[in-house]
Amino acid sequence: MEQEKSAVHRGVTIRAYRSSDLATLVALWYHTWHQTFPHLQHPYPFSAWEERFREHLAIHGIVWLAEVEGKIAGFIIVIPNRQRVDQLFVDAQHQSQGIGALLLDRAKAICPQGLTLCTLQENIRARSFYERHDFKAGKQSVNPFNHQPNIEYCWTPFQ
Repeated sequence: MEQEKSAVHRGVTIRAYRSSDLATLVALWYHTWHQTFPHLQHPYPFSAWEERFREHLAIHGIVWLAEVEGKIAGFIIVIPNRQRVDQLFVDAQHQSQGIGALLLDRAKAICPQGLTLCTLQENIRARSFYERHDFKAGKQSVNPFNHQPNIEYCWTPFQ
């Protein structure tokens, strides 16, 4: 697991997740997902999101947070042994400020040989973001948690 210290970029602190961040991080994740997809009914309640994060993602992944003025503004979860970004979320009020790019750069540093990730096909904003950061669209699938159409993206350095 990567144990790099915090870094500050243009007023944004990127730091490792601590267990005390759980409630705030999951609330950001849950609310941002629902703000992004207000027309979709997610099949799992908030408590299931917290359990999934605590029992699976935080154990098997490396979690980095972005803080602005001491408050969590976004996060990324990288599963190194799968070379995969599992989650990348930035609070709506902090989007388009470079926070997602800083978090994605951290993921690329963790997995410099390449990364994959999935996003909902209808998430045009996220798809555009990934494409601007050299990810290439690939196969389509169905998200196993919310049952929506997904698209996989791959990043391979130096291509």
